[in-house]
Amino acid sequence: MRIAHPVLGTAMLMKTKAGAYWEVTTMVEENRFSLSIDTRGAEEPSIRQVEFFQRFARNPDHAFALSRSLLVAEYETWMREPFPSDWRQAFAFVGLTVPLDGDERHPWDLAFDCLKDPQGHLFTCHVEGGEPSRVTIDG
Repeated sequence: MRIAHPVLGTAMLMKTKAGAYWEVTTMVEENRFSLSIDTRGAEEPSIRQVEFFQRFARNPDHAFALSRSLLVAEYETWMREPFPSDWRQAFAFVGLTVPLDGDERHPWDLAFDCLKDPQGHLFTCHVEGGEPSRVTIDG
């Protein structure tokens, strides 16, 4: 199922064993951005969920600040070099999962492409109970 959302654009409903979500490809700071919006059944994204996305899309520095405590250590371990003074030299903010009801106490995550990694690994900061809990590295 696809919808044309007035703010987000085209969204496709994805159903998995773990639940349903809306998948949206959009732009943030002129970069391609993957957005997943958790849902119940086929409920369309709520106003709170759109606002949740917009808060991070308008201020990617906020996304990094929230993830910083875990991302920096993972970067330094993975890349075997000190983290740069400007986070944008190391990462690009490329994805976000918006939790049910736009409530940050539900699980969600923020995704960053590692710009210095030739294999292009994706660092994902998982948030649980409103706090960063762990980082996974894919790619």
